[in-house]
Amino acid sequence: MSTTKPDSDHVERAPDADGHTSTPHEKLSLINSRDADDALRVALAGQGETWTEEEEARVLRKIDWIIVPILFIGSLIGYADGQAFGFAALFGLVEDMQLFVVKIVGGEVVLDTNKYQLAAGITSLGGAIGQYLLLFPAQFLPAGLVYGTIVIYIGVLALLTIVCENFSQIMALRFFYGFSQVVQPLSIIITVMWWKTREQPLRIGFVIAGNALGSLVGTGINFGALKLEGAYAGHEWKWIYVVLGSCALFIGILALLVLPATPMKAWFLSPRERQIAVCRLMSNQTGIHTRRFKWRQGLSAFADPQVYLLCIFSFAFAFSNVAISSFGGYLLTSFGYSQSRALVLSMPASAVAVVCILLAGALGRRFPGYRIVIAIAFILPSLMGNLILWKMPRDNRSGLLGGLYISTTFYGSLVQHYSLLAGNIAGHSKKTVVMGTITAMSALGGFSGPWAYKGDQSEQGYPDGQIATLSLMAASIVAYILLWLYYTYRNQQREALLGEQPESIVDPMIAFMDVTDRDNVSFRYVR
Repeated sequence: MSTTKPDSDHVERAPDADGHTSTPHEKLSLINSRDADDALRVALAGQGETWTEEEEARVLRKIDWIIVPILFIGSLIGYADGQAFGFAALFGLVEDMQLFVVKIVGGEVVLDTNKYQLAAGITSLGGAIGQYLLLFPAQFLPAGLVYGTIVIYIGVLALLTIVCENFSQIMALRFFYGFSQVVQPLSIIITVMWWKTREQPLRIGFVIAGNALGSLVGTGINFGALKLEGAYAGHEWKWIYVVLGSCALFIGILALLVLPATPMKAWFLSPRERQIAVCRLMSNQTGIHTRRFKWRQGLSAFADPQVYLLCIFSFAFAFSNVAISSFGGYLLTSFGYSQSRALVLSMPASAVAVVCILLAGALGRRFPGYRIVIAIAFILPSLMGNLILWKMPRDNRSGLLGGLYISTTFYGSLVQHYSLLAGNIAGHSKKTVVMGTITAMSALGGFSGPWAYKGDQSEQGYPDGQIATLSLMAASIVAYILLWLYYTYRNQQREALLGEQPESIVDPMIAFMDVTDRDNVSFRYVR
């Protein structure tokens, strides 16, 4: 029966001048516990302990069966609610709230959708403003409490949508709805608490699949809700929010009850299993959780080149994603399909996204050193798909549908993007600021996306939107190439530095001392 120890346990702490090696309690007394990771005490107590591969596998299974489903369903509900706005627009929301203006241009009647664009984009603007406001408190509160509360918040605002009657009311609600976008960075922060770096891509893939599957399931729910009559006959779009809002409330309450704060407080693990769950993450060098915000760490995030390169993709992805979710229905009707038919035909696009996300997660697990390469491989087909949507003759419905479906492959790159964030940002305060910054950039991209898709260009397939999307995807590929070069350079620097130093100077407990990736000489960037 084989035994396992933390990957960094082969490095022993040097004894002091009297030949004495510090005990765990003596080590802890030498460290300012306010500065260290919450997991340090557990790691010190478990230093030198061994466990079998079977024990670790059992712990991993328990974590997978409890944490992944909650994050997956939360992601599914959050995105299904966001997707609902795009389809509610096709079935009466725009007319009920007067989100359009009829104009006569050149003797023809033209629908000006600027109000709808603003209502669609304001959610992302709220998300950009709300990230830091919510992620800072999240550092001091239990992860399960924050995550569950945000999902409940989504449900409440979804239900409140049905009482909105005009442009100003829906604008205010959609702005505050944007605060719910903190669910995605919270999911990544929680992921780092539970899984090794090499295990993260597959789990992140399952969680993010909730986004795409949320679109697929949400479309099915939307289609069914539109068949309901009763209190909202003639305003069928309201049933969409009744169903989805109710589901969100249920999932939020479930998350409050089930999702633990950290592995150290996991109700479903025994004391020994909690120790294994913590100590096995030592090789990540990214820590688990720290309740004290360190301003030096937070500010250092803005001096890190990788943050800006990752922001480019975040902006580009959100730009394309929100444009598709808000204008996907209108894009399909521009092919000549009816509103109901457009709803059905949008479902394969979501299915393609789900397959790409899961495939990207599996590839990331199989080839952990090629995350950037995998990300670029999923962006390239999307470039072709958007090019087809732009240049394909408008009477070629099959070709246009094919282009739309191919254009969603870029969802696979999001898995690797979040895997890079999870694996390459250390220091909890820095992690908080980076996730807030990345998500704020995503929100700004989402705010910009709908404006590129102009209502009077529907017959031409929204050429301005396609050009903007193609340009941003190309910029993302360039940013990823530069990121690969940066990570390679930094790793080579670390190897050269440690090659000149004795191994004994590196304490394996540095993994839980809440040190940033740039300050920790043992840290290696995953690519």
